[in-house]
Amino acid sequence: MTVRKRTTLGVVHVTATPPGWDKGVAGIRAIHKAQGWSDIGYNELINPNGKAEMGRGKMAVGAHVAGFNSIAYGLAMVGGVNSSNRPDFNTIKDTELATLERRMRELTSDFPDIEWCGHRDLSPDKNGNGIIEPFEHMKACPCFDVIPWAKETGLPVADIKGTWKTIVLEPDSAPVLEGPDTRTAYLQRLLTRGGYVLGPIDGIAGKKTRAAVRAFQLASGLNQSGEFDPPTVARLRAIFEARAAA
Repeated sequence: MTVRKRTTLGVVHVTATPPGWDKGVAGIRAIHKAQGWSDIGYNELINPNGKAEMGRGKMAVGAHVAGFNSIAYGLAMVGGVNSSNRPDFNTIKDTELATLERRMRELTSDFPDIEWCGHRDLSPDKNGNGIIEPFEHMKACPCFDVIPWAKETGLPVADIKGTWKTIVLEPDSAPVLEGPDTRTAYLQRLLTRGGYVLGPIDGIAGKKTRAAVRAFQLASGLNQSGEFDPPTVARLRAIFEARAAA
């Protein structure tokens, strides 16, 4: 095992395994070795149940981000793609996100010089404007903007500029990424916790989602707009986030 001499970068990944995949470090190790690698590429893996497992090893030089492995700790969450094999933030469990933040804090204590980013933040700046923009991403991994998310929680972040979606951190909930897809998908997830049938959680407020919203609004004594308006969102979160945390 080659050992890192310094750790100045922490890189968040997703495994890009399909929904329901839950074979832990042993499963990812088998996938990576089948690709010709000597071992699992990540230093550590966070499973869907929130359990963190050591991968290649805490001080090992991993194989998770070309050009940075000698200084970087690779921390991966299981998930990242939906049943159509498309990048999808909503395949990442709330338990994984909670463990991710906890482990990032612990690793920041262990490695005082570490700064955090997502895998895609290390893509080349093709147009040379000093900003890593979505069209420049080599891959979607880890399906959300790690740098502003980590910064809002007080974690040290890499000095990389990007085109971020605004992130709002709410107490007792997963991070809500404001945007046309991720915010809607998160609210769809809350509706399904209440047993409302709306089809796939896809971030699209289509006919089935609007019907489910109207049903929830009717049951809650709200104006039946079929939209995720502020009173509806507040009520959804008050009921179903509390239920998830119970």
